[in-house]
Amino acid sequence: MRFLFRSLIALTLLVPSIVAQSSPSNQQDDVKAIQQIEDAWLRGERTSDISAFDRVLADDYVNLTQRGIGPGKAKIIDQVRAHAGQAPPYSVDIADMHIYILGDVAVAAFVKTYTAKENGNVMREDNTHIFKKDRGAWKLKISRESDHSGD
Repeated sequence: MRFLFRSLIALTLLVPSIVAQSSPSNQQDDVKAIQQIEDAWLRGERTSDISAFDRVLADDYVNLTQRGIGPGKAKIIDQVRAHAGQAPPYSVDIADMHIYILGDVAVAAFVKTYTAKENGNVMREDNTHIFKKDRGAWKLKISRESDHSGD
């Protein structure tokens, strides 16, 4: 009985180390996948590409803006549809991207900069995107934006 108990303890200690050894590769793949999704989102925003928003956003997406709850997936797509294929009146860039993988949840934190094309006014936001892996595909579930206080 003691042997069985010790064997179970040893196995319990060994399994996490085996899993951890295969984890960095999977984690790197997930980081790349999230980066690709963020790049697709940015391209979609720059070109008013409805399909990008449809692919990236979860159906139950929650949009936390500086002024409270913002539009969900359906409303965003409806708003973009009116300008589909057109560049917005601003340029948009992201910087300081940090991606964290937490099992089947991922967090992307970054600074987004909007520059008005007409007058050059600049606005910066701190953004946090929370993704969930569902049936092998990452979807943006929650986004949060706030004024960027840096610089």
